Order: sequence, then structure tokens, then C-alpha cells
Amino acid sequence: MSDFPFIPPTSVITIPGAHASAAFTSKTSEVFKEEHNIAPIIINDKMKYIPWGGDNQMPYNIIDLIESDETMSTCQMFNAEVCYGSGLVYDTGLATAQVKSQVDDFMLDNDLASYFLGVCQDFKHFGFCVSVIILNEDASCIVRIVRKQACYVRFAPADKSGVIPYILYANWRNTVSPEDIERIELLNPQSPFTDLQNRSKKTKKFAVVSRIPTPDNTYYPIPYYAALFNPNRSLEKASCHFLMTAIRKTALYMLDS
Repeated sequence: MSDFPFIPPTSVITIPGAHASAAFTSKTSEVFKEEHNIAPIIINDKMKYIPWGGDNQMPYNIIDLIESDETMSTCQMFNAEVCYGSGLVYDTGLATAQVKSQVDDFMLDNDLASYFLGVCQDFKHFGFCVSVIILNEDASCIVRIVRKQACYVRFAPADKSGVIPYILYANWRNTVSPEDIERIELLNPQSPFTDLQNRSKKTKKFAVVSRIPTPDNTYYPIPYYAALFNPNRSLEKASCHFLMTAIRKTALYMLDS
């Protein structure tokens, strides 16, 4: 008979007859939120990151879980479209001819509709998004804004002040070599504009992270729908929950229209 009659999926159990304990954890494909601290992964002297889940595959497991159910995936797309609304709208009616020309040039060089819808997808799936701004030659203005897909973003460990200095961007689904990783300096999320003004003009590319506030202060936010992946919750209940949420949001959207 086993000395462990029941072992919870994520727990610390005292080993009988020994002055020690054993930690039992589940795979990230089965449990959304990790209960144990995760050590940084060091790539080289200039790059290291905090893995997203114990095996660094958590965002892809989340996507697979959502796409495995048509109701959940459809509702997630609906949530992103509601977040998008009428899109980004600009008005240069009161601007000078020079400013209007600059805005028109910026709009021609940037696909803001695609960018904003992608940002909404990241917000609704993962609770945060990352944008990259590119400056002109003298670093006096922003000429490009690009979305970096959240599932391919990894955060560097925070410094002593709690500020994350940079992000790493790569296809973490597979084995990644250092030359395939893009390192991008991250502006301070608390004051990105002030941080940008204090930066050296030699750097022309910066990342900006935006987060949906959550109760936990983690590197990778826990989205609002995390409870749906609880193994004790049936897929039917999860689908019904998503469906009812979509109906309520549709009603609110129609009332506000």
C-alpha cells in the first residue's frame, strides 16, 4: 500500500521517514497557473529570459485548448472584435497642413487596422500586448509601429528596481538558436515617454508593453478565463460560459451603440 493515498496535482508532500519534502507539479498543458518559482533561462551574456510556464510552451498550449472548442474560439474572436470597435480613428480637421501631411504619411506607412486588431487578439488571449516603435534617423519622431505577437515574446528578468530591461522575440515552439532571437530594449511601462526621452539616440527601436490589470503581479498575466481550464470544469460548462459571456457583451454593445 502506498504511503501517499492521495497526491494533489500541484502540492508539496512530506516524505515519510525522512526530513524532506517532495514537490509534485503538473504539466503546463494541464494547469494554467504555475505554483512554483521559475528560474531564468540564460542564452548568453546578453540574453536571458523568464520562461512562460515550466516548459516555456504555455501560450501555445493555451491556444490549442481554445482552438479545440469552436464555441470558445468563436467567442474569443468576438471579444477581440468588440475590443476593436470602430478601430483607430484620427481627425486632422484642425491641424496645420504640415501636421496633416505627416499624419497622412504615417498612415500610409503603417497598417493600423491590422495592428490594432492584432493587439486586441493579444489582449483577449493573454492579457497583454507588445508594440515596437521605430524612430527616424535623428530619433526625433516615430515613423513605424509594429505589433509583436504576444505568444512569441519572452521577458527578461527584472532588475533590482523591478523594471524589465528588454524582451526576446522568437519562435519558441521549436528549439531556438541565439541568432534567431531578436533582442529589443523595453521602455519602462510606468513612464514609457519619459524613458524614451532619456534614451540614447543611437537606438532606433523600442518595445512598449501594455497590460490588462490583474490581481497577480506576474511576468505573464493570468487572463480572466483561466478558470475555464480547471480540470474539474467540464468542456460543456466552459463552452456555455463563453457563449453566455458573448451574449451579454453583445447586448451591452447594442445598448451603447
